[in-house]
Amino acid sequence: MQQLLSLKPDVIVAEATPAIAVAQMATSSIPIVMSPSTDPISSGFIRSFARPGGNITGVANMFGDTTAKTLDIIRLVFTGAKNLAVLISNNPTHPQLFEVASKAAARIGMSAGRFVAPNPEDLKKAFAEMKAGNVDVAYVLADPVRPALPAVALEHGIPTVFQVNSYTELGGLMSYGPDILPLFVMAAHYVDRILKGGTPAEMPVQQPTKFVFAVNLRTAKALGLTIPETVLAMADKVIE
Repeated sequence: MQQLLSLKPDVIVAEATPAIAVAQMATSSIPIVMSPSTDPISSGFIRSFARPGGNITGVANMFGDTTAKTLDIIRLVFTGAKNLAVLISNNPTHPQLFEVASKAAARIGMSAGRFVAPNPEDLKKAFAEMKAGNVDVAYVLADPVRPALPAVALEHGIPTVFQVNSYTELGGLMSYGPDILPLFVMAAHYVDRILKGGTPAEMPVQQPTKFVFAVNLRTAKALGLTIPETVLAMADKVIE
């Protein structure tokens, strides 16, 4: 980060909460654009969505708000499932998101277990632990994309549902969450406004308006699963 600051940037774009936290610790004067943040108020990045109040503004992703609906979808597909694995990393937002997922799972009669893979090389160990624990389905909390993850899940025969919707293109079974690309477009608009003299403290933080439910039928077939027609009818995107 110090090497970046030595370049004297006019603005810093930080993707995901860990990077935003590092940037916040490094500077209180250079504008920082969140692209995006899971919970910017609880993370201490901003004072409010309407008036951020410091050198940070940008986009929030509302992943916590989509969890209950995701678990409802999981129940429709896995009607007899009892054991939900929640895959987390060392992302500081994940403990709170796990609690949200655990409560949502309990409401539909499932128990949620925490499985940790801080780094990409830890994924196989985490999924092996899920397999040994007789997990029915895994719910992967949002992080910068780890491309190997869907293949590792398939290798262990574990159906996996993601918060980040780009994973279905990589072979993930299902995903539900904000449409990611528009969030980066929003971030670019913040950069443009800041470079034209805008002040982050007075730029309201935006939240997503479009959410995408995607299903990968190729992965379902490889896992020996049949996705109910009622669920497919709900999908915004079906990969065949």
